[in-house]
Amino acid sequence: MVTKTDKDILKGFKSLWIHFNDENSDRHQLFFKKHWIKKQESDYPRGKTLFVLNIPPYATSDSLKSAFTKLCGEVKSVVFTTSVGFKTAYIVFENDSSLEKALRLSSDYAICLSTKEETYLTGLAKWCKEYNNSIRSENDIKKEIEEYMSMYDKQIEDRIAKEKAAKDMEDGWVTVTSRKKRGQFAPSRKESTINKIRNKEEQKVHKKQLLNFYTFQIRESKKQNLAELRKKFELDKKRLQELKMKRTFKPF
Repeated sequence: MVTKTDKDILKGFKSLWIHFNDENSDRHQLFFKKHWIKKQESDYPRGKTLFVLNIPPYATSDSLKSAFTKLCGEVKSVVFTTSVGFKTAYIVFENDSSLEKALRLSSDYAICLSTKEETYLTGLAKWCKEYNNSIRSENDIKKEIEEYMSMYDKQIEDRIAKEKAAKDMEDGWVTVTSRKKRGQFAPSRKESTINKIRNKEEQKVHKKQLLNFYTFQIRESKKQNLAELRKKFELDKKRLQELKMKRTFKPF
């Protein structure tokens, strides 16, 4: 039953019927009108676009395109704005005359989507077909793997080249430019600046040498302390043996 509120919403819409095939007696009513707004989108041109409501779930874009092409003329595209349940769509025709022909369709007319000439699958048969179409051939998979590995090898080569360039910089190569970079100043080519950089590098090397030297001292100190502990242990062991030898048996 259509309420007064529904009639107000559907004011300005025309209607026609749609059913899946001749064996199916269940029908649904489509509501449609010319798509005409102030800010018309380029994908839905004015004078060629039909706005359709209440499209049943079994209707696909291909089936609607074929049905309206037969009734009114060449259809350029069918775009659904919703994907679940009953849907709405924009049907874009190639010519203005096709839209006018669609608007003159009788409200008693019924569109049959699946015919002997064009059969559309639903339910389990549709899912099986979609699954079979999703299975890719061995050649396609092999080609994709080769393209991916080629891209991966190139990334590895680029990374190695960057690491090598960074290592050369650490070994003492310094790029000096006079151009100012954003947020920082590039070093100048003056001799004093070059000497400062050289002194900093020498200080780093010197600190590293001192660190190694102190590490050597600590290691030698530990060795010496361990040797003294072993020597003391041997002396205590020898003294214990001497005390055992001096013991005499005194029963009374």
